[in-house]
Amino acid sequence: MPQLYDCVIVGAGPAGGSAAYHLAKRGRSVLVLEKDPLPRYKPCGGGVSPMVAAWFDFDFGPAISLKIRQIRYTWRGGDPVVVDLDLKEPVWMVRRDVFDHYLIQQAQKQGAALQAECPVSGLEWQSDRWQVMTTAGPVWGRYVIGADGAKGSMAKWLGFQERRRRLAAALEAEVPLSQPQTAAAHFDFGAVSNGYIWNFPKADGYSIGAGTFRGGEKQNLREIAAQYAQSFGVDLKSVKPFGHPICLWDEDQPLH
Repeated sequence: MPQLYDCVIVGAGPAGGSAAYHLAKRGRSVLVLEKDPLPRYKPCGGGVSPMVAAWFDFDFGPAISLKIRQIRYTWRGGDPVVVDLDLKEPVWMVRRDVFDHYLIQQAQKQGAALQAECPVSGLEWQSDRWQVMTTAGPVWGRYVIGADGAKGSMAKWLGFQERRRRLAAALEAEVPLSQPQTAAAHFDFGAVSNGYIWNFPKADGYSIGAGTFRGGEKQNLREIAAQYAQSFGVDLKSVKPFGHPICLWDEDQPLH
């Protein structure tokens, strides 16, 4: 007989990894399905609130690239305002390939199973269980969690309302920081209509991106982000840009 898991989780990002960790820790049988090999690149600013540590009982230290205590705000690159964060724990800067994989590894230590490079192609409710179709064949779970992100298909297959998406362009460059201990997170306003540009430092470089919200969709975010990157000595020719949709909140909707 094929194994029936208590829960099948589609997606090995922070949501999927967190769910897998807590379920496995409570003795549930868990299978995580991920379409890419791990660790895998994910375009993201990589800023994480240290408050998440309260939800876990392990040290995130190995997955943190840099900690910051300052935020620098500018308007079209000028008129800077620097704010010191009065926090017990500094804000974490992470690289998502490292952070996401580390979280999944903690779930595996609790007994969660992982099938990477295993895209999901569909699912079906079968009286008392979910059948999840994958490229490696079907798997079964009493419950299923869709954690496959803004571009994933799980929400659509489960009949949830289509959510509006906005595009964010991301650039990452490994540019050594001269003084990482005083590094700040940068936010610039004015250059992007109904949005902003950010620069989140890492120990070995920057994550620079631009995002827009309602009404600012017809902009070349990659070009704007590239121009902004030049002020930090980042040459666009040496960096591959990535774009990724972001779901915005429109109204309350069911999660289950």
